[in-house]
Amino acid sequence: IEQQPKKRAVALEYVLGILNKGMDKNLWGFAYFQQLFSEYVTSASPNDVRAITSSVVDHSIHMLSTRAGARVVAECTAYGTPKDRKRIMKSLKGYTRSSLLHRDAYLALLRLIDVTDDTVAINKSVLAELQVNPDAKGDSEDGEGSDISPILDLAISDTGSKLFLLLLSSSDENRRRYFDPMELEVLRTGATIQEGGEEVPTSKKNADTRRTELLQYVRSLLIELCIKHPDELLRSTPGSRVLREVVASFPSQELVDAIVGACEKSMDGKSGELSIFEDRTGQLALKHLLLDEARHKSDDQEEEEDDGADRASFAAALQSTFSGKLVQIASSNRGCFVLVSLLKVESVKKDVLKELKKNESKIKKAAKTNKMSAGYEALLNSIKEG
Repeated sequence: IEQQPKKRAVALEYVLGILNKGMDKNLWGFAYFQQLFSEYVTSASPNDVRAITSSVVDHSIHMLSTRAGARVVAECTAYGTPKDRKRIMKSLKGYTRSSLLHRDAYLALLRLIDVTDDTVAINKSVLAELQVNPDAKGDSEDGEGSDISPILDLAISDTGSKLFLLLLSSSDENRRRYFDPMELEVLRTGATIQEGGEEVPTSKKNADTRRTELLQYVRSLLIELCIKHPDELLRSTPGSRVLREVVASFPSQELVDAIVGACEKSMDGKSGELSIFEDRTGQLALKHLLLDEARHKSDDQEEEEDDGADRASFAAALQSTFSGKLVQIASSNRGCFVLVSLLKVESVKKDVLKELKKNESKIKKAAKTNKMSAGYEALLNSIKEG
């Protein structure tokens, strides 16, 4: 088609003939068939994809073994009718968790959630399966693993976490931050088909409205996750991303205290792991939380003036908990980067700077004995610029 555009119609008709034969022979689970199907749905017109969707939907679960097959289901979801989407939901029922943890299948599920207007049906058929994790093993007497969040395994998974990031991302900027180009192509907005010579969107409901409605179904699960497992989330790249967005979307003092508590506990050395301030992923997560607060502080203050509400401050909780012990955080190069970020939050800058200046000689001494010194240099420069 790229080399000879004029033969586009003939090429697509020929491939469609092969696909029809493959569907008659039930080749849904074969990788080569899924690959050919993927080439067709990504080259054909939206109306042609809709025309073939009704033949695919009942076999959706069998198409998710490869990325090509998942792309087929995703495209059929995007251009299919509401009835087609319900049939896809039915085909995938019972496979939500396993699909989200699969290296390829998660894409089709994300697209289904992203474009389906019937959020009640999505909750009943898809999100409801996240309320319980049959594989979780806890220490509770009933043996049901009630002390472990049922979505912890998903939140710390590269693929599973994408569901929560999709729902928590309120802007295109956030989507670009958490999704790679291929994922963004699958999750593109504005899918339309031709009806009566006009472009008609395949999803009627506003995308933000749909996302907000779905987010409410998992809100309590996400908050519970972050309060119960801040340490695991902070030390996991996908987990820390989920934590960051939950803090931004549902700020609360309980959540902030849980994160600071995990940081404080990690400093006792009893776990055998590096403290969160020294952990490569953990310190980056703390930096992002502090920089997010510094970036949005002025907006938060304006809102407080309007509604009189007190906003939970991670920076204030961190400064208060480690008051008199900030030098302990500065005992590591990575910890120094966290303190540099803490100094960017105006509400605590004065107190933090005062304490760090008292311990400047100790920080300089630690910098000389540490092979990695970029963090120390950045912190000493911040103290100097004070």
